[in-house]
Amino acid sequence: MPPHRATAPADTAVIGLTTALILARRGYRVHVVAKNLPEDDLDQDWSSPWAGANWCPFGAEERVCRWETESLARLRELIPMGLAMPLPVLRYAPTDAGLHKHWYENVVTNYRRLDPAECPNGGVGVAFESLSVNAPVYLKWIEAQCRALGVTIVRGDVAALADVVKPTTRVVVNATGLGSLTLTDVLDAAVEPIRGQIVLVRAPKVKRCVMDSSRAHIDPTRSTYIIPRPNSGGVTICGGCYEVGSWERAPDPALSRRILEECLAHVPELSADGTVEGMDVIRECVGFRPSRAGGPRLEREDRAVRGRRVAIVHAYGIGPAGFQASWGMAKDAADLVAGAVLDAEAAQLKARL
Repeated sequence: MPPHRATAPADTAVIGLTTALILARRGYRVHVVAKNLPEDDLDQDWSSPWAGANWCPFGAEERVCRWETESLARLRELIPMGLAMPLPVLRYAPTDAGLHKHWYENVVTNYRRLDPAECPNGGVGVAFESLSVNAPVYLKWIEAQCRALGVTIVRGDVAALADVVKPTTRVVVNATGLGSLTLTDVLDAAVEPIRGQIVLVRAPKVKRCVMDSSRAHIDPTRSTYIIPRPNSGGVTICGGCYEVGSWERAPDPALSRRILEECLAHVPELSADGTVEGMDVIRECVGFRPSRAGGPRLEREDRAVRGRRVAIVHAYGIGPAGFQASWGMAKDAADLVAGAVLDAEAAQLKARL
């Protein structure tokens, strides 16, 4: 590959790594610079290792639906490898609007609208077959795939996108998530964290996922979800909360207790004796979903960096849907990179004429 076709995705969270992998598979030379690497499992400064990483849509925006549909297809391919696990899902909401127009009814399998008697808190619900991945293990797998294709990945604290531009760089992919709030040449004030608190529980008998937001109309910051992780020794994620704008890093013990009580009410298999005290708690965790008011940003921007033209492809702000939208969003980002490289080559050829 000619050296001028270099790109520099500035993150190793799921969107950045997936974009790097797609670009490498297309033959581009890719260099990744990131503050956090997949080995940083317990670092709160990035969200990917903390993710539930199941597939359950959060909205009905057309492009996000397309990203999530593409991603589900790609993640299903990983089931035989043990990187993804088929998972029956029960999903509850206050009203039908919370089920997002049922757009995924023909994307998943065994979709069924629940009878009101089957739903808590007077809400509505659906059942379907989906999947989950083990976020830390999956990130390490993507990293290994990238390195096998020649992607270079280095740790670096990037203050500005211009810092990663080298003489051969044509395109920079900005997949920094919450970092886009403070990058000095981005400063996107729409970027905001959504604080999540979970409790990891060892419960190998749990084989189903529950996503209960049936009281979201009363308190939109609280929900209940139970998500088993594949190939984890029986680890299940119990959550949680959606606290927009909160940077509080310490777990709230009272919230952890509420999480365990409400999850246990849904899935008794979480406990050895039916009590919270009988649950095998591994740890409490707090992470920050990289969201953006107004929706995710995926666009190309051309800039002059140290006297020459460089394309910036912004790909961030997907919030809680990172894993389930990753392949679709990354594919679109890679397509923007391809267009930028072609434009650069055309401009270079024109200059020679």
